[in-house]
Amino acid sequence: MPSITTNTKTQGASKDMISALKKTKLEIWRANLEKMANSSKIMFAIDSLIVFFLSLILFHHYHFQSPYLPGTDGYYHIKYSYLLRTEGFMANFKWATLSLWLENFSDKELLYHILLIPFTYFEDLMRGIKYAAVLFASIAMMSFYIIIRLNKIRFAEFWTYILAVSGGYFLYRANVPRPQILSIILVLWSIHFILNKRLKHLAVLCFIYTTTYTAYLLPFIFATIASVSLFLFEKQKDWKTPATAFIATLTGMMIHPYFPDNFTVFYLQNFYVLWAGTYGKVNLHMGGEFKPMNTKKLIEVNLATIIPYFTAFFMSIYRPPKTDAKTRSLFFISLSLLFITCFSKRFAEYSIPVTLLFCAFFFAPYLNQFNPMEYYKKHKVNAIWQGVLLFALLAVLFQRSYQDVAWQFRAKESRYKSAALFLKENAPKGQVIFTCDWDDAPDLFYYNHDNRYLVFLDPNFMYYWNPKIWRKWDRVSHGRFGSQTYEVLRDDFKITYGVCTNNFKRLKAIIKRDPQISIVHSTKKLYIFKLDT
Repeated sequence: MPSITTNTKTQGASKDMISALKKTKLEIWRANLEKMANSSKIMFAIDSLIVFFLSLILFHHYHFQSPYLPGTDGYYHIKYSYLLRTEGFMANFKWATLSLWLENFSDKELLYHILLIPFTYFEDLMRGIKYAAVLFASIAMMSFYIIIRLNKIRFAEFWTYILAVSGGYFLYRANVPRPQILSIILVLWSIHFILNKRLKHLAVLCFIYTTTYTAYLLPFIFATIASVSLFLFEKQKDWKTPATAFIATLTGMMIHPYFPDNFTVFYLQNFYVLWAGTYGKVNLHMGGEFKPMNTKKLIEVNLATIIPYFTAFFMSIYRPPKTDAKTRSLFFISLSLLFITCFSKRFAEYSIPVTLLFCAFFFAPYLNQFNPMEYYKKHKVNAIWQGVLLFALLAVLFQRSYQDVAWQFRAKESRYKSAALFLKENAPKGQVIFTCDWDDAPDLFYYNHDNRYLVFLDPNFMYYWNPKIWRKWDRVSHGRFGSQTYEVLRDDFKITYGVCTNNFKRLKAIIKRDPQISIVHSTKKLYIFKLDT
């Protein structure tokens, strides 16, 4: 008969073995979980890179249909970045002689120009900025995908595809070599940080945003909208998020390299330009991006966005989902962007991706319960037909979007190239060249920075600086001084050479009648005139 001591020892050993076995199993279970988590993170990274590289392929195809740049602004941006690398920081912009830029210059896209510097090492600067545009647009698409995944919403690939076929206006604005693409990226991430209360990340983003683009007030506006939504629907007070955005933005503005002139530019670009270009008594001949789209064009261009958005409205009536605070906040943010887009179509570059982001959040309760394999097993025939119809719809959206986007990137050689090279050879270095329109200078500047011009990009920089000068410039460009044109050009603008496109016909007719002015160079699209001095 075994002793009590032996039994006790045996039982103790058994308990130790069981405890060790449980501990081993627990460690194995934890190790498996860590492997699964690491595997999930790896797959997440791989999926994100796939989205990035597919975007690179698509956008590279758009851009390199032509060796030339779409639009005008890209010529200015890449040449400015080149000069920033070769000549250093610019306190003033000497190439704009009748503009706020001459003495109160503030580089409103400083970070964009710094990021372009590596691309200025290409012998062909146009090729360099094309690569930059493709890279930044692909980062925007990947950001959109990552944000959906981080918020644990299924079928992120589907929503990213919808954004990739969202039509010519957004995809053009996202790809054209201009700094708003960085603004789009920062807007998307700011919304993610706001919805998830990542205040430190939001503060850093808002600070950086002030050196990137003049729309840096948007995160504060979005944070305020989300805070109001949270108070109305959840009865929760959140003053920290908008306060964080505001303080970080103000701090960035205060220690900006171009302080205090950056405050003036901020006012001009966000308030004055909209008033002057839309409601002002003076027609500044602003770009078409400041005007609203007509209804027909709005539907045609944004069909891929409109379909899920209106489906969300239908579902909210027919079968309302259990929306959370994030979805409600995102709805009001998207609604605010859609509202201002109705007045100025330039805001579509934000409203389209943010609207699709809202749709992804809205449909999450439906899609999270959807199992494609189980649905196929239960409804095999219907599932096949529905899959075919969905695939056909996505193919049609791609085809429509491709047609709408591709032609916009089949750019031709700049019409200003021959004029710029002629002036570089014939006009003395540093001499001011008269330009009839505000968008003449960027191309001329790209091919010839030896000379000076009048105003770059938006004409409000001249109008705000000196309204009288702007009115005189506008009148002489449109041939309203008649026989006095020579005296005005010589005495008021003090120029010898001028460049005008052929749509300034009245001025051209005056020049042909005036023996003191002669046309010294002309093409099918423009002419250069010279004053006899």
